[in-house]
Formats: sequence, C-alpha cells, structure tokens
Amino acid sequence: MRALPRFSRPELIVSDRRIMLWAAFGAAVLCAVIQIVLYVAYARGASSLTELALNLLLDASLPLVIRFPWTVGALAVAVTTVFALAPGAEASRVAPPVAAPIVVSFLVVLLPWRQAFACAAVLAVPAIPIWSPSWGALYVALSATALPALIALYLKARSELVRSLRKRAELADSERHLLAERAETGERRRLAAELHDIVTHHVTEIVLHADALRVTTRDDDARAAAEQIRLAGTRTLTELRDLMRVMSTGVRMSPAERPDDDTGGDLAALAAADRAALRVEGDPGTVPAVVARAVYRVVQESLTNARKHAPGAPVTVTIAYPGDRADVEVRNVPPRRSVDPTLTGAGSGMGLTGLNRRVTLLGGTFSAGDDGEGGFTVTASIPAAVT
Repeated sequence: MRALPRFSRPELIVSDRRIMLWAAFGAAVLCAVIQIVLYVAYARGASSLTELALNLLLDASLPLVIRFPWTVGALAVAVTTVFALAPGAEASRVAPPVAAPIVVSFLVVLLPWRQAFACAAVLAVPAIPIWSPSWGALYVALSATALPALIALYLKARSELVRSLRKRAELADSERHLLAERAETGERRRLAAELHDIVTHHVTEIVLHADALRVTTRDDDARAAAEQIRLAGTRTLTELRDLMRVMSTGVRMSPAERPDDDTGGDLAALAAADRAALRVEGDPGTVPAVVARAVYRVVQESLTNARKHAPGAPVTVTIAYPGDRADVEVRNVPPRRSVDPTLTGAGSGMGLTGLNRRVTLLGGTFSAGDDGEGGFTVTASIPAAVT
C-alpha cells in the first residue's frame, strides 16, 4: 500500500489558479473596504493615514501572491515590522495588518509547508512584538499567523488526500478494466483453441470423406452431393479460420484486408444446393464486396432456417440491386412434412439475431417473421454507400 502524499508545492491546474486568483481579488477588496471604514470611523491623524496606506499597499499585493508568494510574504513582514516599530506604538496596541492572516493562508497553500511555517514564524516576531511582549499582543499575533496557518494546512492536507484517493480510485478502476480485458482475451484464446482442436478437426474429416466419396463413387447424384458437401466444408473451414483469428487477437478482418472480389460465395450455387428459386434484378457490381458478403450471409442463413423449420417447402430468393442499395427477400411456404426435432435443436438460436446485427452495422434494415399464410419471410435492405 502506497504511503500518503507528502506536503509539497502542488502543481496547480488552470482552474485552481483561477479560483485562487478570484479569492485573492475578493479578499483584497474586502480588506480594503474594512480598513477604509475603520479609518473613517476612528481617524487619529497622520499616523492612522500612514497605517491605512501601508494596509492598502499590502491589500493591493494580494492578487500577486499566486505568482510571487515570497515577495508578498516579505511585504507582509515589512508592513508588520513598521507597525511594531512605529513611534509611540505600545505592545498592547500593536496588531498585524488585516491582510496578514490571508497572506499566511495563501503561503501555506502555495509553498512547501516548512517554508510556509517559517514565513509565518518570521511574521509573528514583529506581530507580538517579541522585544516588548504582552499577553494581548501574543494572542493577536498567534490568531493572525499560527491559527490561519494551521487551518490552511488542514484544508491543504484534506484536498491532497481527496485528490490522492480519487487518483487511486481511477487507478483501481483502470486495473479492473485491464484485468477484465485480460480475462476476456484468455477466454477468447481458449475458445479459439477448442475450435481448432475439435470443430476444425471434425469439419476437416467431413471434407476429406466427401472428397473421397466424390472420387470413388460412380453415382452422379452421389458425386454431386459429395462435391456440395466438400465445398460447404471448405467454406466452413475458411470462416472458422477467420473466426479463430478474431477470437485469438480480438481484431476482426477489415473490409480492406479482404480481397476485392470476396463476396462470400456463389449465390446461384447456394440457391441450387437448396433447390431454391433465385431471381436477381439489377447489377450486383453496383454494391461493394462488404455488402455482397452481407447479402450472401442473409441468403445462406435464411435457406438454412427454411431447411430446418420448413422441410420440403419451396423457397424463393429475390435479390434486387437498384443502384444505391441491395434488397434481399427470402420467402418459404408452409412446410410440407413434419419438422425433425433433432435438426431444429442443433442450432444456437442466434442466426437471425446475428443477421440483424450484421445488416444494422452496415446501415441497413432487417426483418424476419411469419407472412400470415403459414410461411416465413426474411427481408433485408443494405445501402451501397457503406462507411
């Protein structure tokens, strides 16, 4: 545990200097008004006028105490000494200037505490005065020097303690965030290792067996199905590698890092594999690759959902490229045979949520739901101008 901060000259920030400057101006005006009122009420001739002039001189120097604390402190000692050594001054009637307690308070705040108390002690010598002491003068001198110094020291210590505790709280909060980030990074790397050791291994086996079946079988339909399985497994391995990179480093592949022609895959082949009717309107080249990939993912996930939840139902995929956006609609009619609970329970339930997030991040709109006739419709509209 770190020790409490030592009392040293603090590095005042701009707001602290502004506040202290306004406080010094206010104190100077208040002291000047009090002294003028006292002079008018209790004027005693030329000596009183001299005391007033010296007091006003010290008051006028108060705003300078922030930049020149030693100079203002020396001026306060000089004015107090003049009062104590004035002809006819009696020990019982000697009093330090009205601004002396304010000067002492500012010195404690601005100077290291040893130097500030040394200056207060020097100021107390002529304020007593020590060469002709009296109990009344001692009381007045200590009230004008030691008491404000102790009060200012307490306030300074409290302010520095609060500032130190605030910094410690900010540091502790930063450490908590750092530990949370480290834990998150470790968990991502662990999951990436699990994907590499388990999922990737099994998908690779599927691809290899599908390729072997494609080579050895003599049935054209089986060969075509094996080729589709092999292609799907290869795409899955590519996506898994991208996902493992994200989970290991926390950095997703940016659109600039992908090839310019990386549109996700062949939409025609994707629709043909699921025996879906595909209709494309407009030129797909009017949208950037990142939008084309999003379109592919919307169609891919929608066909997967249709295959799970509406087996045997015809599916229609409509994609339009008006020029400023890409519109996607995937619609299936009610299922023609019963749903396989094993197949529907194998998903994570996050497919449509992930599509919604992907489309929304690109500035588009997404919707999915029943069409009112027992079927299901997924629609997405993605602007071509993606920032």
